[in-house]
Amino acid sequence: MNLKSIAECERRNLEKMKRYRLPFGYKKIGILVIIISIIGIIINKTSIDDNLFAQVGKYGILLGLVLISLSKEKIEDELVISLKMQAYTFAFVISVILTLTNPLFTYIASIIANKPMDIFKGMGDWQILWLLLSIKLFYFEFLKRMSR
Repeated sequence: MNLKSIAECERRNLEKMKRYRLPFGYKKIGILVIIISIIGIIINKTSIDDNLFAQVGKYGILLGLVLISLSKEKIEDELVISLKMQAYTFAFVISVILTLTNPLFTYIASIIANKPMDIFKGMGDWQILWLLLSIKLFYFEFLKRMSR
């Protein structure tokens, strides 16, 4: 196998991955999963107060966001695909910036509140993923509405 055929094979695989989307119906399933997870978290806070139940609710929200993010639009054309890629790029950059600057802002806020911290506290995995997916979805909807 020569280098050119390997590169061509990799390009075809990347094209397949780029076109991969879940059917449009998964968007509704994602919204339903988010609503059920939020209701579960509210019930947990008011009566159950179980840490495992709260974790399941939080990761249920992430699952719903991923389903919405990967699902197709009703009309999936080149403009929509381009807007999704722009939204993913924007969300990634903003999430990295916020993740890197969050400990600094938390430290400054603790000094202002007269509760100094000994160490910087970063964001957890759930917060970073939630931030990334939420920014992507909101920015994509914004771009979609602005392109009309």
